[in-house]
Amino acid sequence: MTAWTEALPGWFRRKADSGQTASVSATTGGGSENEPVVVWQAANTMEAHVVKGRLESEGIPAYVRSEALSAIYGLTAGNLARADVLVPGLLAEQALEILFPDDEEDQYEEDQDESISNL
Repeated sequence: MTAWTEALPGWFRRKADSGQTASVSATTGGGSENEPVVVWQAANTMEAHVVKGRLESEGIPAYVRSEALSAIYGLTAGNLARADVLVPGLLAEQALEILFPDDEEDQYEEDQDESISNL
């Protein structure tokens, strides 16, 4: 349900809590290939629309799902303000690569640093 990473540049960067490991994931509720998949869980609808715009600029259709109360009352913080960014299941991996491009490179750099320090 949540896409966490420490490797993103700029304000897309998410810090993992002290008890959690950073990982990228997409969740779905069924078996259909075209079923919408959550690729980003935003703190509020403003953040979700920025992520949606980033995906749409790359040609991936996306939409934002949020609580109606957040729009009615203008909530920007808390559980009712949360919003999810969803994409078609077939495009979920591509969307995650766009949102988290540095994960593979950072893992490679960490592996190289460990191998050098072991010499």
